[in-house]
Amino acid sequence: MTDIVLDQPLCILVVDDDQLLNELLCEFLRSKDLQARSAYSLVEATQALSSASHNVDLVLLDYELGDGTGLDLLRSLSARDAHAIPPVIMISVNEDPDFLQSCFSCGVADYVIKPINLSLLALKVKALINSVSMQQLISLQNAELARFKQEAEREEAIAKFIYEYLLGQNSQSVEGVNTWLQSSSSFSGDIAMARTSPSGDLYFMLADATGHGLSAAITIMPAVSIFNSMVAKGFHIQPIVTELNKKLSRDTPADRFVAAIIVQVQKDRSELHLWNGGMPTAYWINGGKIQQEFRSRHMALGILDDDQFDANVDTYHFPKSGFLFACTDGLLEERNPAGECFSMQRVVDIIQSNPADLHRQLITALHAHTGRETYSDDVSMCTLTPADMLLGSSRLLANGMLQGRFEQGIGHFSWGVELSGRKIAECEMPPLANKFLQYLGIDQNICQIVFLIVSEMVSNAIDHGILRLDSAVKEQADGFEFYFQERERRLKLLTEQDFISLSLEWLPQPGNPALAITVRDSGAGYDPSVLRAHNDDQLSGRGLHLIRSLARSVDIAPPGNLIRAVISSF
Repeated sequence: MTDIVLDQPLCILVVDDDQLLNELLCEFLRSKDLQARSAYSLVEATQALSSASHNVDLVLLDYELGDGTGLDLLRSLSARDAHAIPPVIMISVNEDPDFLQSCFSCGVADYVIKPINLSLLALKVKALINSVSMQQLISLQNAELARFKQEAEREEAIAKFIYEYLLGQNSQSVEGVNTWLQSSSSFSGDIAMARTSPSGDLYFMLADATGHGLSAAITIMPAVSIFNSMVAKGFHIQPIVTELNKKLSRDTPADRFVAAIIVQVQKDRSELHLWNGGMPTAYWINGGKIQQEFRSRHMALGILDDDQFDANVDTYHFPKSGFLFACTDGLLEERNPAGECFSMQRVVDIIQSNPADLHRQLITALHAHTGRETYSDDVSMCTLTPADMLLGSSRLLANGMLQGRFEQGIGHFSWGVELSGRKIAECEMPPLANKFLQYLGIDQNICQIVFLIVSEMVSNAIDHGILRLDSAVKEQADGFEFYFQERERRLKLLTEQDFISLSLEWLPQPGNPALAITVRDSGAGYDPSVLRAHNDDQLSGRGLHLIRSLARSVDIAPPGNLIRAVISSF
């Protein structure tokens, strides 16, 4: 047996009315580097064991004492506090089994027969010392564990509050967005966030960090703030995805990454842009039929460097009915008692059964598959139904939500930016203009109106002016996909001779101040008269219609590569 090293020697109380034997035992114990104290009667022993100033770790107790027996001492002490009695070695000449049983029943730890064999006594004392020391060590460790548990629970409560607060602050409740998340622990490594941009577009992110619990939650938190702030500033999906990857690559450990599906829904245009990095396939579903698959074409966020990362998105022109479904791999990989995964095939089978409530049906099937309601990993799923979304710039305009006034006392200002070559594809002009106006303290609703106008003007200038794309192509079969493929191809061919400029100028007219927005491009221009016969069912020509509905006046200078819109208070 390995001896336990103590900070200070244990104290042994020797209780024997034979003074000579008592002193002999004490000297023997001291020779073993132990502390020893004497008691010659029950009264003295009771006082020694009851005194708070004397700590006794072990008792050598003679059975026959002048004022009673050793068992009388144990009974009197146990009546006060049985847990306060230290281990006892009884000393007696009686070897009767019934007597020994009565001793052990009273709490005696061991027994020594007179005449005492000191070598045997030393072994028994040593064994009990180790036992006492182990109990002390266990008691200290339990106290430390209790303190650590209390501290951990306090820190977890604080962390959970901050985590839930940040998620709550950075996500919106949006009609048409339905999510279900079940965490495998106090913290979830899955998040689902929905935000609307200044233009009325919906942005949605379903993300799954490596592992689960607090470590996964910490990994995913940087993505929350980046996503929220860039959507609020009006960035498109590609720069958002690029910045998310850059942030996670820089600020998280090398073995941590975040799989994600990030979606931008432009309801006015019936366009859905989706980036899938390391997530299960997402589906566009209509009437129980899968009409479009969005497979993962990219690595998860936080793995690749900027020069290797691909932010290209899948673009889909969605019909008036149907919804997008996405889930994390926690749903697919949850196993039943036989070790069989729930699997994507089961998900597809349930989708094709066209249930009235897809989420409820999947949850019920998962419970039936696993036989439990708690899971080994975080499980998440979501549906996005554009028809139910109260979004889109046309709806905002129709409902009179885009209203604002220019405050008095705004001094004259002008602001402009010009970009050429590949920077045209990389830079986001609408967020830059929005940030400048916010810096000046312009009314937020006015900023939103400017954002919408600038977005459409810049989009028209790039697509129809510089790239010379024809939106009518979208009306053809598979024209939508061809349009965006061709757009990406032509963007890669831009040269320094290709440019686009944006300027904002304050017009402090007495009684009716206004803001002039001008966009000019290097293209050959386009004929706006072709787009004036606007039809809401068409996939082209909506941008100019929106600009005219928001601005007080719109002028397009021949040959069509300069457009100027003037807005005033609404």
